[in-house]
Amino acid sequence: MTDFRPEVAEFRQFSAPFIREDQSTSKIMTHVIVATLPSLMLSAIIFGGNSLLLASFCVLTSMLWEWLFRLVTHRSRAVDDLSAAVTGMVFAFMLPSNFSYWKAAIGTLLAVVVFKQLFGGLGRNILNPAVASRLACWFIFRKSFVFPEPVLNSSDVTSIGETSLQSGFDSYGDMFLGRVCGGLGEVSVIAILTGAFYLLAMRVISLHEPLAFLGTMFVFSYIAGQDGVYQILAGGAVFAAFFLGCDYVTTPTTGLGKIVFGVLAAAITCSLRFFLHVPQDMLIAILICNLLTPVIDRYTEYTPKAAAKKK
Repeated sequence: MTDFRPEVAEFRQFSAPFIREDQSTSKIMTHVIVATLPSLMLSAIIFGGNSLLLASFCVLTSMLWEWLFRLVTHRSRAVDDLSAAVTGMVFAFMLPSNFSYWKAAIGTLLAVVVFKQLFGGLGRNILNPAVASRLACWFIFRKSFVFPEPVLNSSDVTSIGETSLQSGFDSYGDMFLGRVCGGLGEVSVIAILTGAFYLLAMRVISLHEPLAFLGTMFVFSYIAGQDGVYQILAGGAVFAAFFLGCDYVTTPTTGLGKIVFGVLAAAITCSLRFFLHVPQDMLIAILICNLLTPVIDRYTEYTPKAAAKKK
């Protein structure tokens, strides 16, 4: 997320997103944290209380790493803007509920220090820290990504450790409610949509990117002979659309740019998934589009000079 405080001079040189209303970074981050609460509460019901402890641990360690880094580098404190807390929460949502705490600490360290602070801090990172760290952790601790069976299970779940995309047998209803294997905060579509509705109501995000992402995924799946509805409900696609693809810093600022980002991210995801069978396809697609964000912004930005040429 981007720092919206106009008094912070170090962010004035960047074009990424400044909200016109009276909104501070901490207020934006607070809204995002509130939006994650439905998924967090439901994860405790679906996977047990350890999911709450793991999410809390990721939030606290993220804030700790940021505080320590700013202390060591003699920079002003930035923990109170809650951006590190949001990074920790989003990162935790993509983990198995039984993920080791020490491995989660390494993940939050990578997210906050490597993928955020070493790039210059809030507003300067070119990759979504939570996504980049989650992908790095998958490569480092690949065998640890075995997802536990939900406590509130249905007879449709075939085996422990297989997500809906891996098994291919979960019902629409189970995926909508979250009675499936997966990341602790990304399995329940109804909880994610509840949080997304809150963000939309608070005008924190827009529908440009989510609709473009999910719509393209449905159409691409249909063309490829796949079940488009299943692809949307499975694999954390809804979570990615509203919470990963709407990051202020690493996604385009214009409405058209957000649409391009969503379409491109979904197309890359489906290509990697259906034709190349690459694991972690969605995370890879989002990171690729993060790198392309400056290009997308450049060619979708409205300027008076460009408008005059069109006339």
